[in-house]
Amino acid sequence: MCYKTHEEYDDLAYFDCLPDALLLLIFNKLHDLKSLTYCLSVSKRFRSLVPFTDTIFISIPPLPKPSNTAASYINNTLRQVFHNLFLKPVRCFHRLMASPKSTTMSFDISCCHSNGVLRIFKEMKSLHLELPLHGAGELGSSNGATFLQWKADFGSNLKTCIIVGATSFQKCNTFSSSAIFSQRKEERVFMEETALNDDELKLRVIWTISCLIAASTRQYLLKQILADNPNIPMLERVVISDANKQGMFSMGKEELVEMRNSIDTKQEASSSSMERSPVPEVNMKLWYLPMLDLPDSGYVMKGATLILIRPVVDGMIENNSDDPLVGDEKPFSEAAREMIKVKKSYLMTMSSF
Repeated sequence: MCYKTHEEYDDLAYFDCLPDALLLLIFNKLHDLKSLTYCLSVSKRFRSLVPFTDTIFISIPPLPKPSNTAASYINNTLRQVFHNLFLKPVRCFHRLMASPKSTTMSFDISCCHSNGVLRIFKEMKSLHLELPLHGAGELGSSNGATFLQWKADFGSNLKTCIIVGATSFQKCNTFSSSAIFSQRKEERVFMEETALNDDELKLRVIWTISCLIAASTRQYLLKQILADNPNIPMLERVVISDANKQGMFSMGKEELVEMRNSIDTKQEASSSSMERSPVPEVNMKLWYLPMLDLPDSGYVMKGATLILIRPVVDGMIENNSDDPLVGDEKPFSEAAREMIKVKKSYLMTMSSF
C-alpha cells in the first residue's frame, strides 16, 4: 500500500502505489505499440517495466508514397489467369506468378527490423500486426466480389485456408427478414442442386488466387521479422490482419517453431526473389449457393461461396464446421457453417505457384 499524509495527498502519484504485476497487466491490456512507446518516456519505472509486456499490437503505417507496382502486378496476373485458366494447364501459374524484381512492400515495417523498437520486447508472447489498406482497399472489389474474407493457418508452409465470398452482400430488412428466411428454407434443397457455370467457376478461382497471394505475402513478411528479431524466442502467437478485416493470417507456438527451423535451414534470404512465399500444390473444396440467408447476422448473400484449401500432402478435405479457423466472427463464421452443410461440392487441385 502507498500511504501519504493529508498535506501530501495532492502530490500523490497514484501509479506509484500500484504493484509491478498490476502495471504489467495494464500494459498488456493497452498492448498498442505506439502507446507503449509513449509510456517509455513517462518515468524510469515505466521504462523498466514496459519491455516486459508480452502482448503487442502494431498498426503498420503505409509508406508516404506507396508504389502501385505490386497492385498493378496482381491485377494483371489475375486478368491473365482469368483468360488462360481453362486454355492452358494449371502449371502456367508458375510463370504468371513470377513477381517482378521491382515489386516492393507498400507499407512501413521499420519498427519490426532488428534496430526497431520491437527489439526491446524480449518476453513478447503474442504479436498482432495490422496492415494498412492496400490500393482501393477491397481485395475482391475489382474481381466481382462484394464480400470476400479469408483466414489462413501457416507453419513453414500453408496448412489450411478458408475463404468465404459472395457477389452480393446486403443487410436484410429487419421487419421482413423472419418471413423471408422461413420462405427460403423451403427453396434450399432446390438451390443446393444449382451448378456453377464456367465463368462463375473461373471467378471463384480468381478469388482463391487473390487470397492465397495475400496470405503468402504475410508469411513472407513474418519470416523477415523473425529473421531480424531472433531475441524474441518466447513468441507463441502471431496474427497478421488488415485494416479492412478481409484476411487473417495466424500461427501458433508449434507453427512458429516450425517456421524458425525452416528459416535456419533454407536460408530465407536466398530462397526467392518474390516478396511472398511459394504456395504449395493444394486441394480445394468449394461449396456454392445462389442465395444464402444469415439470420443471426441479418444479411443475405448472393453467389455465396465457401472454399477450403489444404496442401495435397495432407490428403483430401473432410467437412468440418468445427475447424478452429472458422471462429466466431459473424457473418464469416455463420456463412461457413451454413455452407459446409451443402451436400454438393466441387473438388479441384491447384499446382504450386
